[in-house]
Amino acid sequence: MTEQPTMTTDADQAAFELALSRILGNPEHSQRQQITDKLASEPWADVAVFAAASEQIDALNLKPWQAPPSHIDDPEAVIALGTSHPDYKAAKLLQRMLAHGVSKFHPEPLLAIEAVKLGRGRR
Repeated sequence: MTEQPTMTTDADQAAFELALSRILGNPEHSQRQQITDKLASEPWADVAVFAAASEQIDALNLKPWQAPPSHIDDPEAVIALGTSHPDYKAAKLLQRMLAHGVSKFHPEPLLAIEAVKLGRGRR
C-alpha cells in the first residue's frame, strides 16, 4: 500500500509529472484510461504517486510481490532486515537513487541514476 508523501521536493514533483505524462501522452499505454479515470475522481497527488509506482514496476520489470522503490519509506531499516526481506532490492535501489539525488518517485530509476552519473540527469 502506497502512502501519500507528506512532503515532496521539486524533484518529486518533476517525477510525478514525468510519470503522468508518460502514461497520458501515450494512447497505447495500458493504464491510460485508468489514470484518466482516477484523475477525474481522486486527488492529483494520489494519482501521481500511483502513476509513478506503476511506471517503476514496468521499468524495473517487477513481479507482483516485489515493491518498487517508491513504496519504501525507510531504506536503511529494510536493508537492516537482511537480503531475505522481500523489499531488500527495492530498498537498495532507493538508497542508490537518493545518493544520486534522484527522486524516489522517478519512473525510470536506473536510467535516472545513469543520467546523473553521466552529468546529464533529470532528477
